[in-house]
Amino acid sequence: MKKILVSMLLLATVCQLKAQDIQITRFERNYTNLAASTNPVYDNTGEACALIRFLVRDKDFTIEPNMGMMRQDNLKGEIRMYVPKGTKRLTVRKNGYMPLVGYEIPVTIEPKVTYDVELSITDEAIKRRKANKGHNIYVGAGYNIVSISGPSVALGFDINHHNIELGAVFGLNKTDDMYLYDASSTVTGAYNYRATRIQLRYGYDFRLTDFFSIMPQIGGAYNIYSGSEVVSGSSDYDSASSFSMFGAVRLVASISDRFKLHITPEYDFGVAKNDQYKVLSNFDSTFKSWTDGFNLNIGLMFFF
Repeated sequence: MKKILVSMLLLATVCQLKAQDIQITRFERNYTNLAASTNPVYDNTGEACALIRFLVRDKDFTIEPNMGMMRQDNLKGEIRMYVPKGTKRLTVRKNGYMPLVGYEIPVTIEPKVTYDVELSITDEAIKRRKANKGHNIYVGAGYNIVSISGPSVALGFDINHHNIELGAVFGLNKTDDMYLYDASSTVTGAYNYRATRIQLRYGYDFRLTDFFSIMPQIGGAYNIYSGSEVVSGSSDYDSASSFSMFGAVRLVASISDRFKLHITPEYDFGVAKNDQYKVLSNFDSTFKSWTDGFNLNIGLMFFF
């Protein structure tokens, strides 16, 4: 479990390191603009500030100088920010894009001096964001590790952060052989069991970045237990069923515009069990855990 979580975090970190959605293409002193000197703004120590003019297509940017700012004016196509002298770094954020963190200012920031900065979003980031908006339907394939162990498939819809998914798990692991007796202690049959699960889940996607998100989920699962005969005989216990509710937290890392990798831990608790299940669950802990207990699924989703 620890190795899986570390792998997911490393994948998300690599994706973030590769991304640079916001860029500064020019940062230089403007010798002809005297706004910083003719109408100076002062910092908390009484020292005159520098003026940084960010030339932008829209004003939906959040800019954080490492030494703070004294005043910000939003004009058409321009953000004017008065900062203390000696400011060395900037962090720039825009909703829906990876932030530009700790940008090192290439010039010395001096008092009463104006600087011009060209600030924009990369073409690749704009294209990727437009592409992501069009991929709302996905199919998934994965593997359920515990407690039902076996392959899984899914069909889902992810629209405006709301996620609905219909899926199934086909269990490969079996219970121990369970022998059934009548009142006279005669064996009436013996079976081992496998589980098949059909489930429906709803989640809300909290996108921390364009590459990584966390999705709390709730849902329900219909569990079908099929018995393989070990000793021939007549018995009403060749199958059983139950219904579970569950809560889950899905961690999702984007590999590309269309492919996403997820790890989904969940906890199930049974809310309805037929008579056969009630009897059989008393004799095998594995059988019982398929209705009540922890599950973990890892899978890949392909978006259309």
